[in-house]
Amino acid sequence: MVFQILFGLVVLYLLITATIYVFQRRLMYNPQGHVNTPHRDKTPDLEKILLKTNDGLELVSYYKEPRKTKEGEPYPTVLYLHGNTGPAPDAAHKLIPIVDAGYGVLLLEYRGYGGNPGKPSEKGLISDAEAALHFIHMKQGKDAKVFYYGMSLGTGVANGLAERRAPAGLIQECGFTSMTDAAKVHYPMFPVQYIVKDTFDSQRRIAHLNAPVLVLHGEKDRTVPVEQGKKMFETAGSADKTLKLYPEGGHTNLYDFGASDDVVKWLTAVRKR
Repeated sequence: MVFQILFGLVVLYLLITATIYVFQRRLMYNPQGHVNTPHRDKTPDLEKILLKTNDGLELVSYYKEPRKTKEGEPYPTVLYLHGNTGPAPDAAHKLIPIVDAGYGVLLLEYRGYGGNPGKPSEKGLISDAEAALHFIHMKQGKDAKVFYYGMSLGTGVANGLAERRAPAGLIQECGFTSMTDAAKVHYPMFPVQYIVKDTFDSQRRIAHLNAPVLVLHGEKDRTVPVEQGKKMFETAGSADKTLKLYPEGGHTNLYDFGASDDVVKWLTAVRKR
């Protein structure tokens, strides 16, 4: 009897592990969902554009040209990489203070999201980000200053892009050390370290980054614990790094605690150095 119960539990454990393995990308990427925010309908004036990836996809995304400074130089552009849930416009409200301050913005919509073709994966999303960066350089020139701003899943994409193309600076909002570490938080009983396909090893990548870094994290984040944000800050190879914690902040509401304004202040400080 005891043996049968143990055998049944082992079989159940293996079945759940197999299910996580097979359906992990459905768990990791949620294009059909929506971020639960009261600010969803607030959007800056962005132009709808079409990006072409190196594997032949055409992705609808959103763009705003930077204004000129008093000296006649263009402001830098912020490449925004959103989280795993919902279409890019759900996050557009966070960019209003950035656009109002004069910065350019490219709000990337990933493959498989917002009606775009393709299926999301680590390799694919980083390729999408490269296409977005190429678009900015085609519009503004190769010397255009571009900051990468990743949120949650987008921090993994931002670090993956930064490993290939150095940014003017990197902003991480509620970022994880790796997708494996993030998965362990939610599936602590399962061997996720052996089955995760898209590892997004951000901690390894940020260790080699020399550009300025801003890490934002809510201390009440239950999706990606604040300890992971602190580790990313500590690991960052840049000598120019800033950690901003929000005691009442969760995973998707840092905007309500002034995070976008903090981003603008940081961008301005870095730009004027």
